[in-house]
Amino acid sequence: MVPSQSIKDISRHLSQSRERYLEFINGCRKEDGFSLTLGSEASPYALCFAIFGYHLLGMREMIDSNLESWDALLRSHLERSRTQHLSSGPLIFNKPYLQLLTFTLSSLAILGTLKVNPLEKNVSELIPNSVESLLYKMRVHEGFPRSGNQAMFLGILLVHARDYLNCSVDPQIQDWVNFHLRHMNTLGFWGNSSSMSHLQFQNGYHQYELLEYFEVQEVDWSRAAEHVATLSDSEGHFAPYPGGGGCYDYDAVFVLTGDSKSREKYRPILERTVRTIFSEQNDDGGFCESSKVRPLSFKNLTSMLSHIMASQGSARIERLKYFVSLIRPKNSRIHTHWSSYSRGWNESDLWDSWFRMLTIARAESFLSPERASQWGFIPYPGIGYHPSLKRKC
Repeated sequence: MVPSQSIKDISRHLSQSRERYLEFINGCRKEDGFSLTLGSEASPYALCFAIFGYHLLGMREMIDSNLESWDALLRSHLERSRTQHLSSGPLIFNKPYLQLLTFTLSSLAILGTLKVNPLEKNVSELIPNSVESLLYKMRVHEGFPRSGNQAMFLGILLVHARDYLNCSVDPQIQDWVNFHLRHMNTLGFWGNSSSMSHLQFQNGYHQYELLEYFEVQEVDWSRAAEHVATLSDSEGHFAPYPGGGGCYDYDAVFVLTGDSKSREKYRPILERTVRTIFSEQNDDGGFCESSKVRPLSFKNLTSMLSHIMASQGSARIERLKYFVSLIRPKNSRIHTHWSSYSRGWNESDLWDSWFRMLTIARAESFLSPERASQWGFIPYPGIGYHPSLKRKC
């Protein structure tokens, strides 16, 4: 399939896919907010994911008509979460709280109410005296699991303190950037691994969100992209298990689309990824984590084993470990702090649905830059932001 036909193919499927995704978001609406899945309870995180989805689809009327109620609900959820987590140790290391805080900040930026009340208390109490010391304590330089997420949270809070609280934190932001440049390994990420792994790029992607936002010229996107591309499977997925994974696929596509000079180089992979995602949209209009992990059928088990054999180095070991772990009964469903309900691997949810559509948006905006304006990227640093927003300013 030649590139022009591929782009037309993507555009042809996109309109219907967007409409079905909108139906799924609407289906998750509850009297007290939104649920992560069609059958789960209302969740503070799900409210953020729904707002992200509406914004991505350009549903401004829907957002404006619920602006006051959603603003109040977002802030009350955050305050309740802060109170609950205060006794669990320093908030700067509390992932559930930091996730909700940064998701809430992005949501309020979409609503347009963040400048009126920028949550000064919540952010200012988390700004450290020494950024470098905190990054070392988080083991960011080691590529320690979840350290990338923690580093991204810190970077977002520093930007917020500068842009919304008028704090003089430019030196701290530069410390954040310098730390990451100084400790970057030969693969373009962090840690001591000599070969590429799913964990390494999935963890390190988070810092690239901020490096892109800061427009750091010293970053060699092509080096990171080249290594991430080696983990693409035959369907264009990037997870350590078959069928993809909302986070893995988006994180990989983000890295592949960071340098416009690589547009033609990665076009085949990106178009394959997008076409696969279209084919995996569920009947309810949503997307799931993976449809090839459960049930433990002969077909799915064979797919997992083939997935392992198609890799090498650290990635093969990683995929083997996932296989051993995922076939255990305790992992028959997905458990997160986003909801007390544990969802099925093939069950549509607002997080994976937003990430799948965001992956398509990022890929399309890279392959056809003029299309970026057709998507509602988030005007706030972190997940969902796109550099085309700065070009509008």
